[in-house]
Amino acid sequence: MLEMQVAAEKADAILEYCGTTDIWEILDKLEVLYSFDDYGSAGSGLKGYCTCFFGQFFISVNQNLPVYLQELIAWHELGHVILDAQQLKVGTCIGEYDPFHAVSHSETRANYFAAEGLIEDDAILELIQQGHSAAGVAACLKVPEAFVGYKVQILQEAGIPLFSTETPDAACLQADLTGMENF
Repeated sequence: MLEMQVAAEKADAILEYCGTTDIWEILDKLEVLYSFDDYGSAGSGLKGYCTCFFGQFFISVNQNLPVYLQELIAWHELGHVILDAQQLKVGTCIGEYDPFHAVSHSETRANYFAAEGLIEDDAILELIQQGHSAAGVAACLKVPEAFVGYKVQILQEAGIPLFSTETPDAACLQADLTGMENF
């Protein structure tokens, strides 16, 4: 659980330092370069990556993803920049094909970082208190369900008792399913 706490604390520190939750403003303030590039379809193409050239960190995000997924990928990649900076500086490749279902230690830490940076405590707590399932919370917040799980673990580790229902709901989906097929 220490790795999760470190990732969450680093994300919180960045949010406080930057005074915003807007990932693009955060990257600008931290002087991390970023671009949007064509890596194929949203469903099967590369989602994004980060690297370091001569001490300058760089994030590239697939321009074919819906905007909310571009933001999630940018948060995830910033997690690598913050948590794996030394590895990136020496050219170590960190990656998995599917960051939404991370298996490796580094990818999981970057997901905890992204979940903490992207999902506000009050927003998730309100949805859970309203009785939404994890899938319903994910749909409302426009994040993959796994990221709801990461955030719930962070909150539980912080001592916030959470109980969520496992029955599927569609209360917040209404008619807007745009982009949800990418989860």
